[in-house]
Formats: sequence, C-alpha cells, structure tokens
Amino acid sequence: MEERIRKQHHHHHVWMVSSMLAMVICLSAGLYGLMGVVVQDGWFHYCPKPSVFLQQLAANTRSEFQEAVQYHQHRSILPNRVSSQGPEGEAEEESCMGRYVHVYDLPPFFNQKLVDDCLGADPPWVHTHCEDLTNRGLGERINNNIFSDSKKNDSDLYDNVLALPGLQDAWYKTNQFTLELIYHERFKHYDCLTDDPDKAIFTYIPFYSALDLTPKLFGDGVSSNAAARDRACQRLIGWLQASRHWERTGGKNHVLLLGRIVWDYTRREFDDHGWGNPLLSFPEMENVTKLSIEISPTREDQGSGIPYPTAFHPSSDAQIASWQTRVSSSKRETLVVFAGVPRSDNKRVAGSSIRSELMKQCSNYSQPPHNNNKMCSLLSCSVIDCERNPQLLMEAFLNAVFCLQPPGDSATRKGVFDCLIAGGIPVFFDPETAYMQYHWHLPQNGSSYSVFFPREAVVNGSVDVIQELQRIPRSAIASMQHTINSFLPNLLYSKPGSNLTTPDAFDISVQNLLHRFRQN
Repeated sequence: MEERIRKQHHHHHVWMVSSMLAMVICLSAGLYGLMGVVVQDGWFHYCPKPSVFLQQLAANTRSEFQEAVQYHQHRSILPNRVSSQGPEGEAEEESCMGRYVHVYDLPPFFNQKLVDDCLGADPPWVHTHCEDLTNRGLGERINNNIFSDSKKNDSDLYDNVLALPGLQDAWYKTNQFTLELIYHERFKHYDCLTDDPDKAIFTYIPFYSALDLTPKLFGDGVSSNAAARDRACQRLIGWLQASRHWERTGGKNHVLLLGRIVWDYTRREFDDHGWGNPLLSFPEMENVTKLSIEISPTREDQGSGIPYPTAFHPSSDAQIASWQTRVSSSKRETLVVFAGVPRSDNKRVAGSSIRSELMKQCSNYSQPPHNNNKMCSLLSCSVIDCERNPQLLMEAFLNAVFCLQPPGDSATRKGVFDCLIAGGIPVFFDPETAYMQYHWHLPQNGSSYSVFFPREAVVNGSVDVIQELQRIPRSAIASMQHTINSFLPNLLYSKPGSNLTTPDAFDISVQNLLHRFRQN
C-alpha cells in the first residue's frame, strides 16, 4: 500500500512515499536531517517537482537506498588526512592552522564520470572538444613541430614564440571552460587538506557543472531539454542536503567553482524554455561562495571572478621568469591588434555593434590614405581557430602594444588574459569586462595596466580608437607594460603537482577564500 504525505518545510515540497519498490525520505529529524530529498537510482535528489519523481520511482529498491546511505556514511566519517602524531605531524599541523581545506568526495557522477563519458563518446559530444579534458583539464600539449612547420621561412619571432628553451612542455590547447577540472586537480595537491570538515576553513564542492551543462545547451531533443539540464544540479542539492556537515553550516563555508559564466546557471527552475540550468536559483545555493570566469557585478552573492585559463601552464618559477623575460623583450612592431570573430549587428549580443565598428576602424588603416599595416592588425578567429592554435594568438599579442578587448556574447573574454600574459596592454570598452570582475588578480587601478574608451563613443563614431592610442606617451606605455609583467604570474594556472614559490591564480584564489572565511 502506498502512503503519500505532503508537508511544507523551508519552502521545500516534502513528500513521503513508501512501497515495495519506492521510498522518499522527508523527515525533519530523519537521516542526517534529510529534507526535500528523494532517493532515486541510488541517489539523493532535491525534490522541487514531486510529481516528476513519483512517476519514476518504480525502479527504486530499498537496497539501492541503503547503498546510497552507506556511501554517505562512509564518505562522511574518514580519518584526518593530515596526521598530528609525532614531531613531524605536529609541525605540519601547526603550519596548516588556519589553512585547512576539505574537499567533498562526490560520487563520480558529478565529476570524473563526465570526463570518462566524453572521452569515450562515439561520436563526441556536440560542441565539445573532448580532447580538451586530457592532461587533467589542460588539454592537448602543443608539440614542438607546431612551432616549425607552419612558418619556417618567417622571422625568428614565430619560431621563438612558445618554443623557448625550458618552456616547450608548458604550453597546452586549454579550453576556456575546463577550470573545474584544473581546480579540482590543484585541490588534490593542496598541502593542507583534511578529511575532517569541522577542522577546515572551507569545503570545496568538486562538481563539473560546465562539463555537465555544455553538451546539453547545444544538443538536440532529449539531451538538451530542461529536465536533462537540471538533473545533475538537482542531484547535487540532494547529495549536499544529506551531508551532516552541510546541514550544520547551511552551505556558509562551502565553495563551488562554475566553469561557465554565472548567467548560464540562473534559469528559473520551472521555466522549461529558458537558457541554462537553475543551479544558482536554488535557495540552498544562496550561502555558497561561487567562483566563476564571469560573475554578475551587481550580485555580490554570486561570488568572485577568477581568470580564464590560458595556454601557458608553468611547472617551475624558472619557467615563469623565462616567459616574463621573453615578454619584456618583445619588439612589438604593431600598435594595435584585434583577435576575434566578427559579428553581425544584433541587439541581443552584447558586443556585436562595437566589434563591427572596431574592425572597420582597424581595416581603414591598411587602406588609402593610411596604407599602414603596422597601425592595426586583424586576426580573424573565424578563419583560424584561435583556441586550438594558441601559438598564433601569442604571436599576434607579443608583436602588438595594445590589444582590443570588446565584449562578446557577454562582458568578459578569454582574450583579455591571452593578451595580458603576452604583455599586451588591453583596451576595454565596458567596465564589466575586467574592472568589475577580477578584484583578487588584477590591480584596483585599471588605468595602471589598461586603456578604457566608452562603448557608446566608439559605436557612434565619435572616437577613433587607433588614433587615440597612437597619442599615448611612450612613458605611459612603458609604465603599463612594467605593471603587467609584474602581476603576470597572478593570471597563470601552473601544472598540478608543481612546486612553485610564486603564487599563481589558484593560490591567490585560495588565499583570498581563506582570508574571507577566517574574517567571518
């Protein structure tokens, strides 16, 4: 006989269903305070749409429920990873005080299985380069033959762009949406991990949200419908609610990295026709600290911006110093470069109009009466896949003083960081592109490393960007270049397992998270 009990608790729909083949657990004082959660296919699920789950409960068994409970018990009660026994353990314990981090051991469904499924897919996932997931999220390594085959007869600049002595193994075809893998790997090598969440300053949730969502944003049919997009994040909420640590903290000392921009995770749950999924719309996510390649500057609760990953992943301080020397010694024979994809004027696309105007202005300098190709250079990423050929981007940026960074589909661009690690001075047209995003990694004084022109002034033709850049004094340019080279390491993601003394982008993020949670 099937009993159905509906309650209201903390704005959640709470259901109980018990039968030979199905069970929903919703007791306020029940297992680990499990609320608004069902067990389906051996998983804890958040239960925002009871009717949907009730239709699918026939496949559940009591043994599957018990297996899920045992998994949670096993993962919740583990010895500390950092030992406090003996002099060495005591010293390590002392050095880690105030620095401990706990990483949830999520079931593979939320992370590693997504990688394995993509790499094993035949055909590959739609709009996903699965090879980008290799090398722990760094992507395919750039081989030396790439540097010599394409432009053998050109200047020495190209041959030395990336293949500097000691740097040949530091360059990868890194996708802009693989940060979740990179951060997870870096946390695995963090020196003050603990399996005791009560000892940790914060707890990291290693959910590969971008890898789960991306193929479902562009797929066809069932793979791209709202239910498919929502399934993993609903399961994540359920898994978290079943954790005693989560129950005690309400997510206040938890950190979640989002590999895509935050707007991809803010769809209303019951809006089946909207973009993205509703991960950040769940009330449970309100207290969680989010890190993302692009945040909403008007929503402080949506977290902090962190740098897009570039192609350069050093494994030693010497490699960073070598690249900084290469950057500072570049001749930079072109004044301005724009690397990007041209867009048709579309009011729905943030940067369509300004991109068209900038490309028009740039092209004008290669035609009469100017006929000066050294003033502005265009690198069309619709002709050359810039992400798959980072050496071409580096060549263009190393050879230019300024690089234009108009917004694209959204305010931020990976090209900002490609430009900066090559020592180029970025030119911005929207304060949200960098000034309102990356407070931990970029100087607060935007004019110390960049140039800004209001977007409207460029679009209406009242500002000739190239002409204005030409008027900037050499002393000001040299000052900005020096500043960029000094904070360049802040933007890099070193190889997992490396032992650098120079803090990179991951280290800076962790330092700021620790400071934030210690202050609270």
